[in-house]
Amino acid sequence: MDNQGKVAWKWAAPVGAAVLLLSARRLRRRARTLAAGAVAAHSRRDGQALGRRASDRTSSYEQLRDLSAALQTIREEERAHIARELHDDLGQLLATLRVDLSLLLQQPYATPLAVRQMRGMDKLLLQAITSLRRIASNLRPSALDEGGLYYALQTLCDEWEQRHNVACQLDAQEDELIPDDRYSTAVFRIVQESLTNIARHAHASHVWISVRKRDSCLQLRIEDNGRGIAPPDLAKAHSFGLLGMRERVWALGGEIDIGAQQGKRDGAGSGALIAIDLPLPRE
Repeated sequence: MDNQGKVAWKWAAPVGAAVLLLSARRLRRRARTLAAGAVAAHSRRDGQALGRRASDRTSSYEQLRDLSAALQTIREEERAHIARELHDDLGQLLATLRVDLSLLLQQPYATPLAVRQMRGMDKLLLQAITSLRRIASNLRPSALDEGGLYYALQTLCDEWEQRHNVACQLDAQEDELIPDDRYSTAVFRIVQESLTNIARHAHASHVWISVRKRDSCLQLRIEDNGRGIAPPDLAKAHSFGLLGMRERVWALGGEIDIGAQQGKRDGAGSGALIAIDLPLPRE
């Protein structure tokens, strides 16, 4: 019995080792499967988190753009309100004072010294009225309300040309430029900002502005023969003028491209081109 038991034990030992080896292999495979599942689950969670973060960034960006458009609208409304207040209240007051002063100058009892003082006061009042008109026009161009977009752009080009001694040519048809106030204000401000940048940086001798209606789109092109716009200029963090133009265009659902001219205009410089396409609202 003992011998047989020993024999049985000798034969049973390898079988137990095989079972243990097989169980270890299964455990390793199971561990690898669990590890792979954990990695896959972690990757899915990371992907979902990245997707949520990307979606949140997109949503935040759209909200910031909507906020920027709303602030632009509020800003224009406030500027128009202040301009009307200056013109209607302070402007009328200064004009009345000047009329009263002119009546005093016509009185026979005025001494020569008083006449000189009153004439000096009249000059100061005239300067104050001129400054007031300039400030009110910068806040809200009266030409937009008086004659529409075409008249406002033509007035802006003429005044800019006289101030900077740079030729400014407007190519537009008056009957095509009858958008609503929101579009008119946006186009005027874009052209105004562009001319300001040209005067400061371009060193140009000629500027071409084209505003034409093509089907349901308003196409605005601003070109100059100056030194052009380098890519680093577009990437500057404090290029608020260009940023403001982009925000105005994007708020109206349009497209804007700022870069070098496609076809070189007259002049020594390569020049810059601002191309804007604004989809017009349905009538």
